[in-house]
Amino acid sequence: MASEPHYRFPDGKRKALVMSYDDGSEHDRRLIELFNRYGIRASFHLNSGKLGQPHYIRPEEVRHLYQNHEVSCHTVNHPDLVQLPEAAIRREILDDKLRLEELTGAPVRGLSYPFGTHDARITALLPELGIDYGRTVVATNTFTIPGNFLTWETTCHHSLAMELGTQFLESDSPALQLMYIWGHSYELEGFMTGDPSKNWQYMEALCRLLHAHEALCYITTIDLIDYLNALRKLEFLPAERTVSNGSDRILWISWRNTTRAIGPGERRYLHD
Repeated sequence: MASEPHYRFPDGKRKALVMSYDDGSEHDRRLIELFNRYGIRASFHLNSGKLGQPHYIRPEEVRHLYQNHEVSCHTVNHPDLVQLPEAAIRREILDDKLRLEELTGAPVRGLSYPFGTHDARITALLPELGIDYGRTVVATNTFTIPGNFLTWETTCHHSLAMELGTQFLESDSPALQLMYIWGHSYELEGFMTGDPSKNWQYMEALCRLLHAHEALCYITTIDLIDYLNALRKLEFLPAERTVSNGSDRILWISWRNTTRAIGPGERRYLHD
C-alpha cells in the first residue's frame, strides 16, 4: 500500500486511559464513585485474604462495587513473591484468582505484583495459572504500549499524573498512545503517601481533566489486552488493498485520514 494504515483503539480513538489500583482498601468505594461519575474505567487488584478485615472491602460487596471495572489478582496475602518458593507463589496467585472468580462470577486474568517485585520464575508461571498480564510499579513517564504484558510498566503513579495527563491530551502523534496510571485509593485519604496534597480534590481534578475527551478511550487492562491481541492479527494484503479481521470483535484503523471499523470476519477494501 502507498501508505500504511494506523491502528486505532475501540470506537476509532487514538488514545487510551487505564487506571489501576491495588489492595482493595475501603477507600475504593469513594474512588469508584468518582470514576463512575466521570466515565472512567479501572482495574482493581485485590488481596482476597484481606477482604472483610478492618479498612478493606467486604467480600459480599465485590461483585456489585466493581461492576463495569476489572477485578484482578494481587495475591491472597500480599507477600513479596520473589522471596517465596515456587509452590507458595502458585498458591498465592491461584488461590487469589479462584476466590475472586467466585466473588465476581467472572474470569480473573490479571495480576498486580505486590510491592512491584517479580522475577523470571514468577513471570514464567503466569500463563500456566491463567494470568495474562503482570503489572509492575515501574513508571516510564511515556505513553507507549508495553511490549511484554507480563512485566507491564506504567506511565506514572497518580501523584504525577496531572502534568503528564496534560501532555497526553495535547499530543498529536498518529500512533496509538496509552496513559496507564496506578496507585492506592487510601493514599488519597492521606495514608502512606509522600505528598498529602494529592488528595481527593486532586483526584477529582485529574478525572475532570481526563474525562469525555474526544480522542480518548476508557478501558480496563484486560479489555485493552484482548483488543490489542485481536488488532495485531489483522491481515493486510497490500497488493489487493484489503484488510481482513479474523477476530470476533469490531476493530478500528485509520487509513488516509479516515477512521474505519472492520467488523468480525470482515474483509474490507481500502480505496484511495
